[in-house]
Amino acid sequence: AAGTAAVQQQWQQQADLQLGELQRRQAMNAERFQPRWDLRHVQAGEWYASGTGLAVSQAAMAQSVTNAEELMQRGGLAIEPEGDRIVRSLSPAAVLTHSLSSRHTGVLQSRRFLIDSDNIFVRAWGQNSQVRLVIENYPLGNGGLYPAVRLNRDEPGWLRLDTAYRRGSHAWLEFTTDAAERAYFGVTEVLSGDQPELPLETVMSSHALLRGTVPTSLDEVAERYRTVLQEAVQAWKARTLTDEQAAFLNFFVQRDLLPTQRDSLASLWPLVEQYRPLEREIPVPRRVPGVLEAAGIDHPLWERGQLTRPGRIVPRRGPQVLGSEPFATVQSGRLQLAEQTASGDNPLTARVLVNRLWQHAFGEGLVRTVDNFGRLGELPTHPELLDYLAARFVRDEGWSMKRMLRLLLTSETWQQSSRGEAAGLERDGANRWLSRMSLRRLEAEAIRDAILAVSGQLDLKMYGPGVSVYFVSRTEGGGASGPLDGDRRRSVYQRIRRNAFNPFLEAFDAPRPATTRGRRDVTNVPLQALTMLNDPFVIDQAAKWGALVVAEGASTEQRIGGMFLRAFGREISAGELRAAQEYLADLCREHGVPTGDMNQSVAVWQDFAQSVFCLKEFLYVH
Repeated sequence: AAGTAAVQQQWQQQADLQLGELQRRQAMNAERFQPRWDLRHVQAGEWYASGTGLAVSQAAMAQSVTNAEELMQRGGLAIEPEGDRIVRSLSPAAVLTHSLSSRHTGVLQSRRFLIDSDNIFVRAWGQNSQVRLVIENYPLGNGGLYPAVRLNRDEPGWLRLDTAYRRGSHAWLEFTTDAAERAYFGVTEVLSGDQPELPLETVMSSHALLRGTVPTSLDEVAERYRTVLQEAVQAWKARTLTDEQAAFLNFFVQRDLLPTQRDSLASLWPLVEQYRPLEREIPVPRRVPGVLEAAGIDHPLWERGQLTRPGRIVPRRGPQVLGSEPFATVQSGRLQLAEQTASGDNPLTARVLVNRLWQHAFGEGLVRTVDNFGRLGELPTHPELLDYLAARFVRDEGWSMKRMLRLLLTSETWQQSSRGEAAGLERDGANRWLSRMSLRRLEAEAIRDAILAVSGQLDLKMYGPGVSVYFVSRTEGGGASGPLDGDRRRSVYQRIRRNAFNPFLEAFDAPRPATTRGRRDVTNVPLQALTMLNDPFVIDQAAKWGALVVAEGASTEQRIGGMFLRAFGREISAGELRAAQEYLADLCREHGVPTGDMNQSVAVWQDFAQSVFCLKEFLYVH
């Protein structure tokens, strides 16, 4: 009897203690925090989901609220991808990306809301994932600009996003998996509040056990454990599992107090052997920038960019100057804007495209300000020609840029020499009226590719990953420096990194990738000549070309003529041959090489090759 009383007393004390603690936590949370979303129930249907890991959630969000309640994940079972252990954990009711596999991906976004508190709290867990706030419809603000938290925990817990600085802004919450082989997240709730302390956990696994009549013996205690576990398993099978039951059951699963190993679940092992090979075949998706269609909003006008003083609401539409009316859609209006922009009736699109193609072919557009056809832009030099080409581009060429370029490049205008007649030079010094072809330097990428081609090093292999850029001084986030010659690949395969840019290309006006540039700067500065003389890439390619010339074993005259033909695409003149021979003799004296041994000296021919690279004819198109 004494033992019975002791069991009852201790049990009742624990029950009262746990119930009191639960009530205290619930009261404190209710006092300090305001609920935003409960993703364990139908409110998950208010979020936007994308990705293979959220396919079930996407189905829920596309259907009625009732179905959303049915399709949210309850008691998701995580299967170990390898080893003798089969079951890893059990999840509470939540939006999950790993209900089938942690190789699946997901992006989960809330609706847009006004930040009216100093903190936002999320109850979440995951690996190789993050949650962040996207402020004022600008999703590119990463790297510490916006509040964000990495998810690297296996059990649900509260995380804080500091929003004090962003108070008064509009934003949305975004959960994303990384581009890792395995990544996942789960989320149950979102709260807001002004105090920085985290909400208290109110899901207590022991509460499911302590509820009900008080056991009178240790045997009844054991029976209570068995009964509660059995009820939890049955609820899991029926998809009615509560959070308390999930936490209670998960406690036993994670500590192997329930069968989780191959030996104890022999009947399940054949299914596991089928699942794992299939699961390993799930590809890691390739990622590209994109957009998600969602409910559209009309944005206020920010006078002078002051986001804290919003002006009148501007309806979603195309440029008003072109007669565009507000879009009649509840979605973003992107589709309507795209259709309007790509329409043959749009007076700007075809003209802008044709003008850019003209600039690509001739060096300058018919409208020189290719990025600005507005009031601050220049007028076209040949408006009738621009109109004709735009109409032909749409009507006859079917918007084909290849066919339009073929038309431009086969014209007499494009095939003119840059050496104009005296009358044309006098009357059209700036060549605004196209009396001749303008003298143009090759673009930076073309110069680099030409050096590789002439030195015999260019690898014309297509496709495959990009090549890391070679740079001398490491920059933060620039990654590892690549090979000096860019793996001999064409410049189009050079990786573009804003903080690790190719110094050779930059010297020849390749723009830094900080913003779009419709027209590159064209400069002629001493730095470019110094680059051709001192850049390690140029020196390296000159050495390889010199070694190639020496290995060919031809006569001096044949070597010089071959190098000119290779670099300039023409035969060498008699005067150029004499000058080249005299220059080679000077190089022999400089290197201390007897004239008779000149054809065996790689150093002499390296310097000669680099001098060819530096000639204007190599760098400019006449």
